Order: sequence, then structure tokens, then C-alpha cells
Amino acid sequence: MNDIATALVSVSDRRGLAEFAGGLVERGIEIIATGGTASFLRESSIDVREISEITGRVEFLGGLVKTLHPAVHAGILADRSDPRHLEELDEHGWKKIDMVVVNFYPVAGEGPVDDLGFMDIGGPSLARAAAKNLRSCVVVTDPSYYGRVLEEIRAGGGVSDGLRWELAGEAVALTSFYDCRIADVVRSGGRMSAFARHMTFGGGRLLELRYGENPHQEAGFYSALEGGFEVLKGELSYNNILDMDACVSQLSEFGDDAAVVVKHVCPCGVARAARPEEALRAAFECDPRSAFGGVIGLSSEFDEGCAAYLKGKFVECIVAPSFSDAALAKLRKKKKTRLVAGKPAPGPGVHVRSALGGLLAQTPDDVLLPGGLEFVAGDEPDAETVASLEFAWAVAKYVKSNSIVLARGLRTIGIGAGQHSRIDAAVVAARKARDHGHDTRGSVMASDGFFPFPDCIELAHENGVKAVIQPGGSIRDGEVIERAKELGLVMAFTSTRHFRH
Repeated sequence: MNDIATALVSVSDRRGLAEFAGGLVERGIEIIATGGTASFLRESSIDVREISEITGRVEFLGGLVKTLHPAVHAGILADRSDPRHLEELDEHGWKKIDMVVVNFYPVAGEGPVDDLGFMDIGGPSLARAAAKNLRSCVVVTDPSYYGRVLEEIRAGGGVSDGLRWELAGEAVALTSFYDCRIADVVRSGGRMSAFARHMTFGGGRLLELRYGENPHQEAGFYSALEGGFEVLKGELSYNNILDMDACVSQLSEFGDDAAVVVKHVCPCGVARAARPEEALRAAFECDPRSAFGGVIGLSSEFDEGCAAYLKGKFVECIVAPSFSDAALAKLRKKKKTRLVAGKPAPGPGVHVRSALGGLLAQTPDDVLLPGGLEFVAGDEPDAETVASLEFAWAVAKYVKSNSIVLARGLRTIGIGAGQHSRIDAAVVAARKARDHGHDTRGSVMASDGFFPFPDCIELAHENGVKAVIQPGGSIRDGEVIERAKELGLVMAFTSTRHFRH
């Protein structure tokens, strides 16, 4: 461990700073700070030297230039094991800086996009310089490390090599994340394509997860955004987060009258109703067998009636904008059910997933019926049938391909998901509906992709389906349309497909 004699402090996030700096001073460590940080520390009765005493000049250009000076960066970068570095410092009368405590300006600003005044230059430069010379200079960029650093200094006067490497890694990751956020803002101001030659992705850890898809896998939840939700009960897993995302994405298609039950990142029941309990009941009872151990999403407050309905039912997780006190009192008795309050974003910007050792990126599927409906078979349907078709189409958008959705009114009664052939998906949807006592007569059918053959239309007719919605675009569209006409089915084309791999 190298002894720490001098620490440079320049932070925007001042949580725990007074206690940390006070602990350093108690160990005889000299504190050097930039203007705002120095004022904060003095108000906390901590001895501090201004950075201008080191650089020999005051901060200038309205504070834009504070630490960008050879006296500062030479003090950080000097290799203590190289006599020539130490001689050069002595020749110029510059001090060694043994620790840098720094974090950056917040990225989010209230001004126009083309105002880049929030972009921090000095902070990332300090962090990167200290990380580069980690054996000689300790870098601390996160208040959560203050306790560990003080503990080691109090124990031995310095900071161990292991912690130095950990802190340097955190600093480099932070500068990388910060640059990603800045790049997003600059690109938006310049109207650059999201798919420029170089793509940047960054996120801070919001949650430590119990495990990944399986218990032997580690996992964490990272985001460039502040959570948007609060975990009220339980610890979330990787799979919980994925299922919550499926819930929130599905609910984003509707107003505040919807409920969804998700299992393995796929809706197994969706409904809209005037009261939350009615919507939840209809969504759950679409396929109660699959709903066992599922994740529930509501677009309105989860009230006592909803909680009462779930009595005796095993639910993995519930996400809703809020929970009534009465509902919470009941739900806290369900030991294994996790509760999440808030409205997390359904994933703005570019959607990314890993593949073949790289990243696949695409814009979100944020359209539903951009061109409206084109009715190609059957009589003009009434408004209720059109509403049911549009509802089923909105559900099919979030069901794994190949997908078929059967709906009656504004509730699903059978969902066939993730099948290798579309007819198999239709068979599964019809079988599930029958297994759970739903009458398919008078229902509507939605398909996320076109029908390559008339077989799905024929199966729909056998099950009493009255109307079908699908993208169209098959080379056999004419044959499928003629068959629908022969069977007396209403059929609508959307001209937009919603594959979900």
C-alpha cells in the first residue's frame, strides 16, 4: 500500500462527501478542491485548499477551466517509481496528487439540445488520468466506495492494490457510460441516424438481481434511465425483469383499463374492462393453467378487489402504477410474490440484443395499424367486431411468433404462441380456449403474420370464428380471401406484420 498524502476533490454528487473528507483529514491527508466543492467542504468545517493554489491561477472562462492544467495532471500521472517523473515535479514546484475523488455533471439538462454546457470535460479527464496511474493515484468516482477506502487508510495508511484496480475499473466504466449518454444527446441534436457507423450503449446498475435465467448464472439490471419503478416487496430475478418488460410493453397499447398475465415473456391472457378486478379476472381466466406462477401487469392501481381475487393463486410478480393500502396488506401475506410499483418505460430508442458475439440493433416496433384496416372478405362488420379485431391485433403483436390470438370482445380466450407453423399456433389457441371452457363461437382471430395457406381460415370457421385479422402479403392471398368468402368470414388486412422472435 502506498501512503496517501494529498487528495483532489471535485464532485457534483456530494452524498457522504463531508464524512469522507473529514475522515481523510483526520488521517493527515491534505484536501485540494475546486470552487463549488471547496465551498461545500468549508461549510462542513473541513480544511481545504483551492485548486488555484496548485495551478497558480484562478478558474477562468466562467469556470470551464479548473483542473485542465499541467500542475494537476502531472501530479496525478507522475509514476512514483520513476525518479525522472519526481524530478520534473520538483523542478516545476508541483505536488504529487495521491487520490482523485471525482464525479461528473448530470447529463440531463433543461436547456435546448444544442446547448452542450452540461458536458463535463475536466471530470472525465481527471478520472481517466488517475485510472491510468492507479498504482500511484487512487481514483474514487462513486460515494458507495467511501467507506471501504477510509477503512483501508485507517488500517494501513494506504489503499490496497486490489481495491485500486477495482476503483480504476469503476472509473473507466463510468467515463465510458458518461460518453455514451453524451453521444446520445449530441446525436439527437445533429439528427444523426440511430444506426451510425459507431454505436454506443451504456447503463448504470439499478438492481442486483437474484440470478440470471438459471440459479447458476449471475445477473444485473442496467439502465441509462432512472428506474421509473420501485420494488415494494421481494428481490427480482433476470426472468422477472424480462416478464415485467413484456407486461409494460403490452399495456402500453391500451389505456388505464387493461390487465395482462405474462409467462415466459409471452402474454397468456389480456383483457380490458371498466374495473381493475374485472380486467384481471378476465386476463387470468383466459388460461389459468399457464397463469400459475406468472407475472401480472395492470395499467391502473392494483386495488383490494384485485388482491382478493388472487387469494390462493401463485403469482411470481405484480407490476402496477400503484397499490392501494388494503391491497398491500393482503399481498404482503403472499410470501413469494414480488411487488413493483410505477410505470417503467417500455424501452425507448434502439432495441439491442446479443447474437454471434456481437449486437443486433433495431428501432422499436412502435406502430400498430399505421394504415388502418382493409376489409377484403365478408360483410362490413359492426363497431364491436372492429374493436375486438383491433384488440386481438394489439395482443398478437406481443406474442412470440408464430402467434394466433382468439378474442371475444376485449378479452383473450385462447393464445397459441411460439409455434413453428402457423396452423399449429391456431390449433393450440383453439385447444386452449376449449380446455378452459371458452366458447369460440362468435370470437375473432388475429395472426401476427400472413396466412400462407387457407388452412387457418378453415380451422377458424370450424371453431365458429366470425372475423379474422392478418397482415396479408402472401403469394396465396387470393386463394385465402376466396376461401374466407366461401365460408362467410370477415377478414381484414393490416399491411403491417408484428413478428416477435
